Amino acid sequence: MYLKKRVYGQNNSITFHSEEVMVRRFAAVCMIFLTGFVFTIGTSHAQSGKVVDLSHVFQPGMESRTFDIETFGADGVEPADQLVQGYWYVMHNVTLHNHNCTHIEFPYHISERGDDCASFPLDRLCGDAVVLDLRDIPAKSFITAAQMEKAAQKAGGIKNGDIVLCNLGYAEHYRTEKYSEAPQFSTESIKFLVDAGMKMMGVDATGVEISGGAHNVNHHALLDNNIALIENLAGLNKLSKSRIQVYAFPIAVEGLDSFPVRVVGIE
Repeated sequence: MYLKKRVYGQNNSITFHSEEVMVRRFAAVCMIFLTGFVFTIGTSHAQSGKVVDLSHVFQPGMESRTFDIETFGADGVEPADQLVQGYWYVMHNVTLHNHNCTHIEFPYHISERGDDCASFPLDRLCGDAVVLDLRDIPAKSFITAAQMEKAAQKAGGIKNGDIVLCNLGYAEHYRTEKYSEAPQFSTESIKFLVDAGMKMMGVDATGVEISGGAHNVNHHALLDNNIALIENLAGLNKLSKSRIQVYAFPIAVEGLDSFPVRVVGIE
């Protein structure tokens, strides 16, 4: 809805047209609701810790896959009368490859009957998480089950229902050639995490598949067990604790296997 021009009265007081008052009241109600929602899901952690953005920032025209935005005047879509000259009122068209930047993949990616962005259970996209430090694994090597187990023990263990974030130390190399040198996950290391009860996995790399491997064996190990996968995480080095809370909610789109996601960690 278009906010009409403010009208200044005597003593610099401000009055608003009725439509603007309605919008302001609606916005106030929304803010109260959202404040209560955020407080409910994160109060025990946010009050005593910090909030860390674990997603890369999209840069139109800079991503390896299609991401472009077109800016246009919103009055061309929703005509608005009495617009003040120079008033900023825009909308955008977005052209996007869905497996792009920090994104989350769902079972529909490899299974025609799997859950998609809209149907995947929300309770599997948030909750307790453990961060595994794998930064000592050499570049271009394979992460073994023994190395994964060692990292898990160092972090205090993986509990049933945990989200597991793997810190390879490669987020800082995103959009560079070095990013492709990140260690790869052996199928045995993935199965170790699955058997430990992991409910969602995230990595600061392009993925978890073995280069040149056939049939997406690691994707099947995860997605066939209803374990969503987040690729291209960021900010893991900013975390000071191995156990945090994580929230990763993409928009609900029917028929999409994947979508960019804003991942938030709360210590």
